[in-house]
Amino acid sequence: MTRAHFASLALCLAAAVPVRAAPEAPPFAAPPATAAPRLREGEGRAGDLHIVQLWTADSDAFLAEWARPTPPRLVTSNRTTRNRPLSQFIIFDSCRADAAGHCRLTARITITDPDGAPYGDPMAFVIWDSKPAPPPKRLILSPNSIGLVIEDGEKLGTYRVHLAVTDEHAGVTAEATSSIAVDEADGDAAPAAPTE
Repeated sequence: MTRAHFASLALCLAAAVPVRAAPEAPPFAAPPATAAPRLREGEGRAGDLHIVQLWTADSDAFLAEWARPTPPRLVTSNRTTRNRPLSQFIIFDSCRADAAGHCRLTARITITDPDGAPYGDPMAFVIWDSKPAPPPKRLILSPNSIGLVIEDGEKLGTYRVHLAVTDEHAGVTAEATSSIAVDEADGDAAPAAPTE
């Protein structure tokens, strides 16, 4: 990624997002205590902390659906085309409260390009800043995340986004990686070489 294009990978601050109770049978439900956790791509656990990173090309539709009654039907996608932005949403549950009843979660994101090389610098930010601890097992949408745009001249293929969320009070870090497939936009493919 060129330094000039790094600005396209921006920290996005979403509007205040409501707390959501976990649905009866959420897609990322806590496993029974006797079962080993079975994690999906983009999902991670450490101690009681559970995280999920989801991606969408329509953040407005995602937020509108999140605000609806449980369970929401979130429009997500891990595919995009050149110059079409994707927005990340970070969902978490079960952070540890301090003596004042507040949680503090910090995130670090690293991205690798289709060749496995670093794509820009790692990004670090707070996703839950000393706010009241939600009830355990209640899914919370972080107000902070990133956006991703692969621009002209950047590689096509699969980018890997690694998210590490640290519960500062519990001293644990949950990690999750998502693969983002980037194709050429229709009509934007390089012209074929002339034939003789």
